[in-house]
Amino acid sequence: MARRVIRGHLITLRPLRLSDAGVLDPVLRDLRATRFLRPWVRYETGREFIVRVLRDQRKGHSVAFAIVPTGSTKAIGQIRLFHWSRSNDVAEVGFWLRRKYWGRGFGTEALRLICQYGFRTMSLHRIEAVVIEGNVGSRRALKKVGFRDEGRSRQAHRLAGRWVNEWRLGLLRGEMPRSAPPKPGQLPGTQPSSGS
Repeated sequence: MARRVIRGHLITLRPLRLSDAGVLDPVLRDLRATRFLRPWVRYETGREFIVRVLRDQRKGHSVAFAIVPTGSTKAIGQIRLFHWSRSNDVAEVGFWLRRKYWGRGFGTEALRLICQYGFRTMSLHRIEAVVIEGNVGSRRALKKVGFRDEGRSRQAHRLAGRWVNEWRLGLLRGEMPRSAPPKPGQLPGTQPSSGS
């Protein structure tokens, strides 16, 4: 299903493909970048991850995209809607990026684009997200797109030898805030400076 290319201002979402494995593999080897991912993802190679994700997509359980900066052809991460329940019109969103692209609006724009795709193209009613406690960047990006905190699962994951909680967030169709594209030179999610 993810055969479509979705263009934003900062990034393009294009179908994830096996040839992205070499570019995404270093992300999965970066312990700092993967510390908040689910355990099975942290131990996969880029190729194993993509093979698994594309298999799920062929079965109709998910849609997966590569995150590519505008003006580039190389993926810097991935985003997908998975655990797709067609009977309930619900899916979960998950994403990760190369660390050098954190904090620059790429994740937030990827989330905005894939949520619009989920609501418009997949006819979803609800998109869910699970964030391991401590992953404030992902949680902040989700909230910028309109996700709301819905609960916390206590001691749901073992991370670095200790139990940590996970946050559960949700976004319903119609809850995404309308946002204007950033002006040239303005970082996404910031206000233009006023002054003389």
